[in-house]
Amino acid sequence: MKPIGWLVGVGSVLVLMACGGGGSAQSSAGVVEPAVPVRISGVVARGAALVEAKVLARCGSGPLVSATSGSSGAYTLEVEASALPCVLQAVSADGIWTLHSVARGGADTPAVTAHITTLTELLVAQLAGTAPSVFMAQATARTLGATVTPANIAKAQVSVAGVLQRMGVNPAPISDVLGQPLVAASAVQRGNAHDKVLDALAESMRSSGAKLADLIALVGSRARTL
Repeated sequence: MKPIGWLVGVGSVLVLMACGGGGSAQSSAGVVEPAVPVRISGVVARGAALVEAKVLARCGSGPLVSATSGSSGAYTLEVEASALPCVLQAVSADGIWTLHSVARGGADTPAVTAHITTLTELLVAQLAGTAPSVFMAQATARTLGATVTPANIAKAQVSVAGVLQRMGVNPAPISDVLGQPLVAASAVQRGNAHDKVLDALAESMRSSGAKLADLIALVGSRARTL
C-alpha cells in the first residue's frame, strides 16, 4: 500500500501546482516586468548654448516629460521605450526662443540623441509640413508614428541642407542635425564644427534680416521638394 499512497501524494502536489496552489509558482507568474526606460539627451542651442531652457517631450504614449538644460546646454530625460517616437520642445530661460526636435524610436534602443537647435526646428517643419509649434501641440501616437520615420528624417535632412545652402552656409560639416556630436559655445566650453554651422546660420540671418519664421515658411512652402 505504500507505493499507492506515495503516488496519491505526488498527484495531489501536481494538482496544486497546476491550479496555482504553490506559492512560488503563483508569485513568479504574477511578476510584472518593469518598463524599459530610454534616455533621450542632447544639446539645446541656437549657436550659443541655451542654458536653463525648459525641455518638454510629447511621445506616442505616456505623460509629458520635462527636463532643464544645464550650463553647456545639455539636457537628459527618460521615457519608456514603447513611448517613442517623441516630439521635443525647448523654451529658453528668457522665453524668447522656442525650438523643436524629434526623438527617433528603435528596437532595443537604450539611448537616443536629439539635439534641439535652429536646424532641428527646420527639420521638424519639413517633417510635419506645418509650424513645429502646431505639430508639438497636436501630435498623437498615430501622427508621430507616421511622421518620425527614418525615410522622412532622411528627406528632412536634405531639406535642411538646402536651406543652409540658400543662406550661404556650407552644410558639409553636418550630416545629421539630430544626432551628430554638438558642443555649443558657452561660458564653460568652446563650440565644435556643428556649433560653427549654427553660428554661421545665425550670422547669415542677421545680415540678411531673415527671421527663423521666414526659414520655416520656406521649408513649409517647399516641403518634400527641397
